[in-house]
Amino acid sequence: MKKFFNAFLLLVLIHGLAYGQKEKKVLFIGTDGTRGEVLRSIPTPNIDLLTLKAIYSYDAINNGITISGPGWSNLLTGVGEAKHKVVDNSFKNNELANHPDFLTVIKNQYPEYHTAAFYTWLPVGLILDQVDLRVAKKYAHNGDAYIHQAAVKYLENEKADATAVYYGDVDIAGHNHGFYESVPEYYKEIVQFDRYVGDLMDAINSRPNRENEEWLILMSTDHGGYKTGHGGTTLQERNIFVIVAGDNIVGQEIVPGNGPDLGQEDQLKLTDLEKFGYDQVPTQLDIAASILDYLDIDPAPYELDGHSLLK
Repeated sequence: MKKFFNAFLLLVLIHGLAYGQKEKKVLFIGTDGTRGEVLRSIPTPNIDLLTLKAIYSYDAINNGITISGPGWSNLLTGVGEAKHKVVDNSFKNNELANHPDFLTVIKNQYPEYHTAAFYTWLPVGLILDQVDLRVAKKYAHNGDAYIHQAAVKYLENEKADATAVYYGDVDIAGHNHGFYESVPEYYKEIVQFDRYVGDLMDAINSRPNRENEEWLILMSTDHGGYKTGHGGTTLQERNIFVIVAGDNIVGQEIVPGNGPDLGQEDQLKLTDLEKFGYDQVPTQLDIAASILDYLDIDPAPYELDGHSLLK
């Protein structure tokens, strides 16, 4: 009788622990062409609030080709262009089928999860393979505002296990006017992006079951910019940001290690990362690795080039 009671008690305890676990949710927010150095220096109260419980860096770098096609492929798959073969915006002869995006990986691992993607640069849809819900509208047609409202409603009301939201207006302002804090149009779009982030956080926090959910919020960009373009190797073009925030994360900013001074307009070759201390900062490849780590998905089959910032 005693053995039976002990076994029964153990089952009750196990069930209680399982029942008490919070549902894990993931939201990735991407903003095209947003320099980390500028994001750090202008008022972004909603992003600042996130960094209080985040591992983050405004000195993160694009350690590949500073073009959107390779950049977003790096972010969404966690592997570099040597593997996914996206080297420009044409996506010709790519190997994305062999290196799935993190939403596809999550869906394959957890078929019961509901995944969604909202984006205004339509080639993002070439990178994303399996997504339960897609909402896409070209940025030139007021796309950011459109997909933003759709994403807010989705996060407020739906299961929303793993979600990606992409905004393009900051990059458009950079191309049209310049990728600099002193450029009013670029400045304005980054402030607007911060408001979008605040809306997304409000949507999450208003969810009926919020107290029983644990959220991981990740943010990054594909590249920086120099004058009105990108694609080169200046620090301004490599300069991105990475934020990995969560309910249970202790805040920590990651900055470059010791090295010679490097100006934003100076060249930063990948062979010189260690020399200037930039081997110590996150890259866009770390986003997917952090997501898989958070969801207890074994990264080994995907040959990721990034590393989890949750370690």
